[in-house]
Amino acid sequence: MFSSGLVSVTFRSLSPREIVELCVSTGLTHLEWGGDKHVPPGDTARAREVAALTRDSGLTTLCYGSYYRCGGDDRNFEPILEAAVELGAPRIRVWAGGGEDGAIFPRVLEDLERISDLAKAQSCEVVLEFHGGTLTHTGQNARRLLDTGHGQFHSLWQPLRRTIGDEQIEENLNELRLVAPFLKHVHVYEWHETDGGTQRNSLQGSKQWPRYIAELRALNLEVPLLLEFVPGDDSSVLAREAGALKAMLEDSPR
Repeated sequence: MFSSGLVSVTFRSLSPREIVELCVSTGLTHLEWGGDKHVPPGDTARAREVAALTRDSGLTTLCYGSYYRCGGDDRNFEPILEAAVELGAPRIRVWAGGGEDGAIFPRVLEDLERISDLAKAQSCEVVLEFHGGTLTHTGQNARRLLDTGHGQFHSLWQPLRRTIGDEQIEENLNELRLVAPFLKHVHVYEWHETDGGTQRNSLQGSKQWPRYIAELRALNLEVPLLLEFVPGDDSSVLAREAGALKAMLEDSPR
């Protein structure tokens, strides 16, 4: 069965308690806690507090969303790992470098291997953000990096194209298929390109997400789907967006 949750950075201005209350009220069961605001690296007291708050509310911490960039100048991964352990997060999200130039591949790989070993020693696993501006900016490039891990590396996924037509949806689906063997969970949002920039739309009536969900089911990958960002960054619309996601999950052909 598919399950659903929330990436906490969707509402950076809210406290962890407010985030938890929102999830409980909307029936979301998982959380990816962000390291840039809600659970900063090195703040073990906050991590323990948020862990207890999450657990006592019947929710699951699925991931610690760090902003660690593999191969960067800052190699201080230990405070991030410590926060994840105190939080009870089985996974730590990291970024595959700070650019798309393949020349950084060896440096990113070496660091990714290093931090994966550190995480494994603490019963955690590292998952790569699927994102532009990194070595995972396409499915093909992500797969090249993931394949080197011999089963030790893992991935997230989100649709990177924001002009949404049949062609773009097919391209997103192809990238989903490429990272599917390594997939741990999915970030869900409905972003569209407009003349004025990127616009965050409602999931209601989405043309793309029913197709992605159907593909996940066809691949036998009923992984958690986490809402990330909503129209206007408005917490009052979360119930509507969570309901739209759950409806698509229930309507997806089995």
